[in-house]
Amino acid sequence: MRPLSDVEKADAAADVRELITSSSQTATLLRKQAGENLYGSDEGEFVEVCSFALELSETPPKDLAKQADALASVLPELDVRVEDRVRLEGRDFRVQTVAPQSLFGILTHKVLELVELHGP
Repeated sequence: MRPLSDVEKADAAADVRELITSSSQTATLLRKQAGENLYGSDEGEFVEVCSFALELSETPPKDLAKQADALASVLPELDVRVEDRVRLEGRDFRVQTVAPQSLFGILTHKVLELVELHGP
């Protein structure tokens, strides 16, 4: 089996991009506003950073031991960080992990582990 050419790698990355954008799901990325936090509390104002395409899959109950409620595939250029918030269809999630995904050495997308937030 021969190695993939750069063109084939770029085509594979483009295919993953198309799959994510064709899901027709759009969410809002929220980030904690910079400022003083004297006591290290998680409380604070989150502000909208951008809207972005994603493909969300709810985590099956058997995977709840991992403490994730959903997984989201997002485009690789999205500047998303652990502890950011994702708002989708009136639901808020905390970003638990951000895992870049590569295919034959080329970054194709990121997978976010999300924990649903309940309450105010």
